[in-house]
Amino acid sequence: MKKIYFLLTACISIAFTSCMDGGEMAWQDPVPENQNVYGNKDIKESNVITIQQLKDKYKTAFQTSGKMEEVKEDIQIKGYVTSNDIEGNMYNEITIEDETNAIFLEIAQGGVYGYLPIGTEILVDLKGLTVGNYRCSALIGVPYTNKDGAESVGKMSRFLWQQHFTYTGKKKEVKPTLFADGSTPTTWDFLNDDGKLGILKNVTFKKGGYYNSSTSKFVDLELTEESRFAVTDYSTSWYFNEQQSDGTKGIAVQLYNSAYADFAALPIPQGKVNITGVFKHYENASGSNKSWEIIIRSLSDIEEVK
Repeated sequence: MKKIYFLLTACISIAFTSCMDGGEMAWQDPVPENQNVYGNKDIKESNVITIQQLKDKYKTAFQTSGKMEEVKEDIQIKGYVTSNDIEGNMYNEITIEDETNAIFLEIAQGGVYGYLPIGTEILVDLKGLTVGNYRCSALIGVPYTNKDGAESVGKMSRFLWQQHFTYTGKKKEVKPTLFADGSTPTTWDFLNDDGKLGILKNVTFKKGGYYNSSTSKFVDLELTEESRFAVTDYSTSWYFNEQQSDGTKGIAVQLYNSAYADFAALPIPQGKVNITGVFKHYENASGSNKSWEIIIRSLSDIEEVK
């Protein structure tokens, strides 16, 4: 028995030592990227167009409210993930960006950040998916019809999504493009810059508001030391002293926060800040009110300026 015990102990020790000596194996991810359980490994890169070319090709669907179109050609896009749902402020969608433009991908799945961290490049097979917009913000998803019969681009199931993307194996640090600095008006264009990761520098908050669906009224909020990123049960917008806040007089700029974000109940900064986030085009049904919505990915996207 003693001989058997010592023999087993020696085998276990050798195996353990081998794992430790092969540090590269010991510390790598549980699922190597070339064996990743996510995505469709059968997708091969072909007929890749840029995101800008996609937006140009389906211009009517992307730019006309209520329009959408199914992609019937064998075309692909690829880009680096610039936002995901890591702290709950993005809901069932991510953005990807290439050297030309950016776009929202609508996915009915939570916890996407676990397999699509920011900076990961993916290849998306578009055939069979639908392109269109919500309030003129460009989206890729599937057709959706609400209870009133209105059609729009909706969120694709996680199973469908898994069939339409794959990893390229590339990663990089994604950096925001300057949106505006202080009171300088932005030069960003809704059609060319919607969905991009940007940074708004040297601004201070002045007021907020949210839409109460029960009363169908917009509720104004004063900025106080008690102000939070989002009011309980309501996604909340906050405006800036330095930037336009009335979309009927100009292009409004607002920080938009989900009531379900991890940081929703934390206080709004009272001093000057820099804000990094995805910039979404939001336009009301009549087109009379236009705005940029900044959607931060995590609380670390807001930097207090000393």
